[in-house]
Amino acid sequence: MFGKLLKNDLKAQWFSVSAIYFCALIAVVVCEIGANVLDDQKQVVLCGGGVCLALLVASVTTLITVAIMFKNTMFGRAGYLTLTLPVKTGSLLISKTISGLIWIFTVYALLVGSLILWLYQIKIILGDQMTDTINNLLAIFGVPTVKTISLGVIIACVLFAAIILLTVQCMYLSLTLSQIKPISSFGKFGTIVLFFVLAGGLLSLSGTVSNMFPLNVVVSDTAIRFTSSAELTETAMSYRLTGAFFNIIASIALHFPMKFLVSKKINLK
Repeated sequence: MFGKLLKNDLKAQWFSVSAIYFCALIAVVVCEIGANVLDDQKQVVLCGGGVCLALLVASVTTLITVAIMFKNTMFGRAGYLTLTLPVKTGSLLISKTISGLIWIFTVYALLVGSLILWLYQIKIILGDQMTDTINNLLAIFGVPTVKTISLGVIIACVLFAAIILLTVQCMYLSLTLSQIKPISSFGKFGTIVLFFVLAGGLLSLSGTVSNMFPLNVVVSDTAIRFTSSAELTETAMSYRLTGAFFNIIASIALHFPMKFLVSKKINLK
């Protein structure tokens, strides 16, 4: 039953996200054609950056669209049908969450992939000699090498996925709370304030927990290792993993108050 529910959610949401994907595809194709036609290396790099920018805009737009679809299908006109389906409230919310995350992480994965290709493209254009020159310049300011920074960017993008997950759950919970009095009387403004309070509070708590229980991944030219101490040297950069774990756990935990509110407190008029 859950499989059918998820399948129907994906099919219904496709009509909303397909336009975003199509516009992003056009922008990517135009940039890629420009990169293959132009001979100027600077313009080729700009085209690669254009692909990343187009997918970044698509990622943000998809995130907003998913929130709107959740509100419309749960608490809008379609909410009457949604909330009367012969399925458990928990399954209904999980289906909405998974289907929304599929669309968000699909375009986000494409963004990360395009970023990796762009960094590789820049490295090829610069060549080994220019790369060594830049590394020497970065070393003067105590900054890691281009390779280390590139690896760090990729790892940061992967860890950022946990923040996206938490953001989606905060959006869903704020939209759910905004249907309950007296919060409902504040309209969209109340929803926005709730979202920033929830997301800001949890991300702040995530930082506090990370400081209390530090676990870092350290990236260098030669290795990737795990340690409890943060590092930022001429050869290494570190990223906190504890915060990512906390964000994932908090995202899962937010499902339960949403389930309670939808099943016990929501009364569509």
